[in-house]
Amino acid sequence: MSGGKPLFLTCSFGYPDGISHFDTEQVRKRGLPPLMIGRKLMASVAYKFESGLQQSEGEIVTSWQCGSHDFALAAPGMEEEILSALAVPTLTNVVMAGFIRDNGLVSPQNRGNFYVCRNELNELEGVALIGHSILFDSRNEGVIEGFASLVRRGPSPHLLMGEHDAVQRFWSYYAKQGEEPRQVCPVLFLHRSEQFEQQRDVPGLRLAVPEDLELVVRAQAAMAFETSGVDPLKKDPVGFRQRYLRRIDKNRVWVLMKGPRLIFKLDVITDTPDATYIEGVYVSPEERGKGLGQSCLNAVGHNLRERTKAIYLFVENENTRTTAFYLRLGFNVAGNYDLLYF
Repeated sequence: MSGGKPLFLTCSFGYPDGISHFDTEQVRKRGLPPLMIGRKLMASVAYKFESGLQQSEGEIVTSWQCGSHDFALAAPGMEEEILSALAVPTLTNVVMAGFIRDNGLVSPQNRGNFYVCRNELNELEGVALIGHSILFDSRNEGVIEGFASLVRRGPSPHLLMGEHDAVQRFWSYYAKQGEEPRQVCPVLFLHRSEQFEQQRDVPGLRLAVPEDLELVVRAQAAMAFETSGVDPLKKDPVGFRQRYLRRIDKNRVWVLMKGPRLIFKLDVITDTPDATYIEGVYVSPEERGKGLGQSCLNAVGHNLRERTKAIYLFVENENTRTTAFYLRLGFNVAGNYDLLYF
C-alpha cells in the first residue's frame, strides 16, 4: 500500500477466535474494563418461522423442515460426523472445523450456532455456523435455500463468507428484492502443503504475551477496518480486546518487536493436525522491502508445518502485490471466495 499505511499481508475478516464471553477475574488482573453484569456480547438467537417449524416463543428453533430436507441444531455427540463432513479443506470448512475442535459444537465462543441438514436417508448434506457471521458447507440448492431462510429470520449478521458461486446462490435466497450487501470483498484462498525451508531463527520473533495486547489489537483493528469498513475498537472495544487476549493466551499470536514498536504480527486462527489457518499478517511500514515478512513467515510457517498437513490463508483479489508475495513463498491458489459485509 502507499501513503505510509502499514503493509497488510493478509486481510482480516474481523472474526477473532469467535469468543463472546471472558473470565472477568482475568480481565481485572490485566487491567481491562470489566464486563457489565448480565450484559450479552452476542444477542441470543430467536427465530420466527412459518407453519411446520417446531419452536417455543423466545427460544431458538431446534428443528424444521424445508422440502425434503430436515434442519436441526447441532448437538454434542455429532462432532465426529460433522468434522468428517468438513474434511474437504475449503476456507469455510477449515474455519468451522477449527471452532469445533477449539470450542465444541455448542459454545458461546463460537458466536453463533452450528446447524446440520439431513436428507430423507438421514445423510448429512450441509453444515452451517450462523450468528455473528455466516459460514456454510453444501452444494445442494435446497440446503442453501434452507440455511438462507433461517438467516433471513434472525438478527442481522455481520458477514457472509464462502466460495464465490455458493455465496451468490445463498444471497439470491437471502436478499430482499434490490437488496445489496454493504461491501463485497473477493478473496483468493491460498494453501501450502510443503514444509518451509529451515532457516536461521529470526531474533526476537516469539509468541505474544498479554503485555503486547494493545499493540497487536491496534494493528488488527486497522486491518479489520481496511477490509470491512468497521473499526472493532469503536464498535466493541471491550469484546474485541477480550477475544484477542484469549487468542494470545492460546499461543495463537506471533510478534516481532523493535523496542516499543510492533513490526510484525501473525495470527493462527485454526490449528489442527489437518489444517492450520492464519490471518492478520502485518509488517510495519518502516520495515517493508527488507525481507522481514518473508523471514518471519518462513520461520513461523516451519514451526506450524511440523504439526499440520497444510497452511491456509486468504488475500484480497485486488492485492496483486501480496498475492505475488505468497506465490513466491510456495503457496498455491485453492479457490475464489467472497466476503459479503452487511
